[in-house]
Amino acid sequence: YCKNSIRIAPADLNLVHPIYNPHPGWAEELVHYYTLFKHAIPAETTIHTYLVNDGSKSGISQADIQLLTQEIGGFTYIDSPVNKGKGGALRDAVRQTTGKWVIYTDADYPYLIANAVEMYRLLSTDAADVVVGVRDEQYYDQLPLGRKIFSLSLKVMNYLFFPQLKVKDTQSGLKGFNQKGKEIFLKTRIPAFLFDMEFLVLASKRSDIRIQWIYVQAREGIVFSTMRAKTILIELANFASILFNREK
Repeated sequence: YCKNSIRIAPADLNLVHPIYNPHPGWAEELVHYYTLFKHAIPAETTIHTYLVNDGSKSGISQADIQLLTQEIGGFTYIDSPVNKGKGGALRDAVRQTTGKWVIYTDADYPYLIANAVEMYRLLSTDAADVVVGVRDEQYYDQLPLGRKIFSLSLKVMNYLFFPQLKVKDTQSGLKGFNQKGKEIFLKTRIPAFLFDMEFLVLASKRSDIRIQWIYVQAREGIVFSTMRAKTILIELANFASILFNREK
C-alpha cells in the first residue's frame, strides 16, 4: 500500500493508531471503538484518523483498509515497509497530522472509551497542553507477570532518577496533546516502548507546558501481550540513554 498523498483538510482532532501484525477481526474492532468514541464527543468535532502500519508481516489485507476507508470519515493509512518500533511509527504519523489536537492509542482501543473522551475534553477546553493516561491498580492486575514487574519497576525508577517528572507512570498507551505538545513529541528519538517516557521527560523540562493526567482503565476483553527478556534489556538501555541525556 502506498502512503496516502491526498491533501487533508485540517480537523479539530487527529486520532493516531499504530498497528503491528494485528489479530483477525482488528479492522472491524477499530471501526466499532472509533464509532463509540465519535458518538461520545460533541457532534460538531471534526476527526481525522491515521493508521500507521509498523512493518507488519501479516494480518493486514486490502479488504481491511477498504473497510476502514468506507466506515471512518477522514482516514489516512500510512504503510511503513520496515518495523521502526512503536515510537518511530507514531512519529511518522504525528508528523502528518494537521489538527489542533492529537490523541494516540493502540488500534484495539485497550482503554475505556470514557478515558479517551475525558482526555479530549481537557484538550479541547485548553485545560492542558499534554494529557497523560495513568494506569490504576485494576489495569496492572490484568498484565502478564513479566510486563507487570517491568512496568512497576520503571515507575519506581522514575521516582528515583527523574523526580522532575510530573507523571511517574509514563507507559500507558493513551496520550494526547495540542500543537505545543506535538512539537515536543516530534523531538523524541527512542524507537520502541520508552519513547513515551522520553516525551514526558522533555515535556516536564518545559515550564510553559501544562501537563495533566487522568486515570485509565483497561476495557473488558482486552488481552495484553507479554514482554520478552530481550525487549526488557533494550528498554533498560533506552532508560539509561534518557538518564544520561536529560541535562542536554
